[in-house]
Amino acid sequence: MTLVRYNPLNDFVSGTFGDVIENFIKEGNRGKSFTPAIDVFKTENNIELHVYAPGVDKNNFNIDLNDEILTISGARTISDDLKKNATQIESHYGEFKRSFKLSGEINTEKIEAKYENGVLILNLPLTPKKEAKVIKVS
Repeated sequence: MTLVRYNPLNDFVSGTFGDVIENFIKEGNRGKSFTPAIDVFKTENNIELHVYAPGVDKNNFNIDLNDEILTISGARTISDDLKKNATQIESHYGEFKRSFKLSGEINTEKIEAKYENGVLILNLPLTPKKEAKVIKVS
């Protein structure tokens, strides 16, 4: 049994010409580095960042906090043996860096990170809201 990748362009043009068009489109993206997608979720108590980085070893992540700037960086790598024997590589590899300016409502002392199923999850707890104080004039 042979595994053949489906090319939807072949439905509109002949097989070889469809492959030529697809390869031309891919050539334009060849130098593109890996940039993980990030989703942000906010509740009453925290903000969660989900960094989608399948194939990244958890030891390849760097998370830095400097002057309210949270920076997540790392690298998605491929071994030389795999690269040498590859017949087709459609995913992207390389270093990445994403930065976020945190507001004063984040409790930076309690930020936590975990990596599960290819997703780096950062929990950014919010500081409790202070009640408004009324000052009476005497």
